[in-house]
Amino acid sequence: MKDNVELVVVGAGPAGLEAAITASQAGMDVVLIDTSPKLGGQYFKQVPESFQSDDRTGNQAKANKLFQRLRSSTVKVFHNTLVWGIFEGSTPGTWCLTLYGPGVPERINARAVILATGAFDRSIPFPGWDLPGVITAGAALTMIKSQRILPGKRVILSGTGPLLLEAAALLIEGGAEVVGVCESAANLIWRGIPYLPAVWGQWGRLREGLGYIKTLAGARVPYRLGSAVTSARGEDRVNEVTMAKLDRNKKPIPQSEVRQAVDTVVIGYNLTPSTELCRQLECELEFDGGRGGFIPRRNERMETSCPGIYAVGDCAGIGGAEMARIEGRIAGYAAAGKLGHMPEQSVLRGISREEPGLRHEQRFAELLGDLFSPPAALYTLAGPDTIICRCEQVTLGQIREAISYGAQSVSDVKNMVRSGMGNCQGRTCGSIVAHILAVQTGRSLEDVRYLNIRPPVHPVPINVVEEHQQGLRNLEQGMARE
Repeated sequence: MKDNVELVVVGAGPAGLEAAITASQAGMDVVLIDTSPKLGGQYFKQVPESFQSDDRTGNQAKANKLFQRLRSSTVKVFHNTLVWGIFEGSTPGTWCLTLYGPGVPERINARAVILATGAFDRSIPFPGWDLPGVITAGAALTMIKSQRILPGKRVILSGTGPLLLEAAALLIEGGAEVVGVCESAANLIWRGIPYLPAVWGQWGRLREGLGYIKTLAGARVPYRLGSAVTSARGEDRVNEVTMAKLDRNKKPIPQSEVRQAVDTVVIGYNLTPSTELCRQLECELEFDGGRGGFIPRRNERMETSCPGIYAVGDCAGIGGAEMARIEGRIAGYAAAGKLGHMPEQSVLRGISREEPGLRHEQRFAELLGDLFSPPAALYTLAGPDTIICRCEQVTLGQIREAISYGAQSVSDVKNMVRSGMGNCQGRTCGSIVAHILAVQTGRSLEDVRYLNIRPPVHPVPINVVEEHQQGLRNLEQGMARE
């Protein structure tokens, strides 16, 4: 198996698939790596063949076309494989990716890398959010779509954004009793009026959204704008929640509190870009709250501040599948041009074809970011005993104590109380700690920064890291002898 290629694409969702196919069609030697057993990412997630799907959104038809184009290409695919680190290669201008998976090399060297690692669910902590039965919207969708399992029988949803509507509709169709959807945003129609030009042409998305609304209306599910679940209670699992209306500052109004019996709570406050590999590489990041937080700074060809490292799709800012596909194609053209597989004029023509669609999708992303960014005030819901870092069982009280001792950044808190040192490496708690710091110190999220990332980016057996280090030592000794 070759361990030297021209291009490695990390992530096989919409952005990664388009990037790999585009670069391959230009004649590049491409390897596509994904952690899942099947291609598609979260958006084009493939269900087991034994399941039937009506594909009302047309997403599966789009996915099947992409999968067919990939099968017809020369792209080599590594399934079930983690990229746990990216390092400067032994040859100038190359990158070494360390891998862990079945039947794959321990490392692979590439002249260019396109990161298309997507995003993950954003949660906001509240008392009881760590009880069994409290899950994210993404987890609920995965259980329903991929496993045909209902997460519960009596469900309430709380958060913000269109993902809540999809989860609620699928839960209803699966047979669950959805007792309500708490949407933290308010005045959506009036706030959305300035963005009407961005909505024009988004007919597929509009049909999809109206279909979900119709399902909720048919089941007479209350859709509560300007409200949120503020706490959950239970012994072995959640059995009751408190929900409340939010004031103009997005803080709960105590007089509006209502209790509701449930066995499942689905939480979804939009998405967080998966920037771990960008941070491990120390790419320059910039803050954009509407796009999910800190994202890699890129040029018009999707290249980061690290030469030969590109970032596309939701890992570079939340924008949706269509925008991700466009960015993937642009990065594919750029990488092909950079490595001499496509004349500059052809690269420019390819990118110019994509620019109108990209601008249109960017305007729609601005709409979603403005309407559905999580309210900062909700990060004050947690109490002193509320666990913030689940992996290390770190409470809000411990984080506040670290701040009182002088912690000024997310990394300072990590060093003091171990938040972000567990299996998830801060994927869940990192942004939460940043918001808590910002609220407690009166500083901006840009100032409190983000968790620094060191390899391994994902948990791997310790012998995998040791074998990598031994391989580097052997390489250095060989070069010294030469």
